[in-house]
Amino acid sequence: VLMMLRPVGMACENDMLEATGGVNTHRGAIFAFGLLSAAAGRLVSKGEPIELHRLCDQVARFCRGMVMQELSSAGGERLSKGEAHFLRYGLPGARGEAESGFLTVRTQALPVFTRMMEETGDSNLALLQTLLHLMAWNDDTNLVSRGGLAGLNFVQQEAQRLLWQGGVLADGGLEALRQFDDELIARHLSPGGSADLLAVTWFLSTFPAGALFPL
Repeated sequence: VLMMLRPVGMACENDMLEATGGVNTHRGAIFAFGLLSAAAGRLVSKGEPIELHRLCDQVARFCRGMVMQELSSAGGERLSKGEAHFLRYGLPGARGEAESGFLTVRTQALPVFTRMMEETGDSNLALLQTLLHLMAWNDDTNLVSRGGLAGLNFVQQEAQRLLWQGGVLADGGLEALRQFDDELIARHLSPGGSADLLAVTWFLSTFPAGALFPL
């Protein structure tokens, strides 16, 4: 399946780069949603319901062994960013998240988003709080590319500090988040990996959960 999907994904990336003048703005999203779309197609072809856990489990089956095959055996002087992050720091990045069946989304982001929607009914607040949780705990390799492990640690620690104060629900929480955003811009730090997982979270939230271990 991955061999069939790869040319389609690369064509989408080329269209993106042409539209943005060579700037990578959506490569992670193309990867994630390409896999999820293929997973939905596979479920339909098998006559199975399109449910959250079935989608993620199907993605995990598509990507079984991807990290070891594509990252651990890399060598030579011209490593990709993903290969370098895995070999130097053990961070599997987007491939690892996909191979896990979006475990970070299912175990951390979706519960936060669901609870926030139940408590506030405000999707914007729910997404902001969920993004903070992702930034606090996700080992975002985009941050490592921009600022090394120090950049990743700074973002995680600051996001955790804001969450301990209540996040967007705290008095002045939105203003604190804006100041955090300004600081990230000043440091040229972009949590693009967490942003991709936030988009996946919102997408998956529209499907019924289904059984955690579907037959």
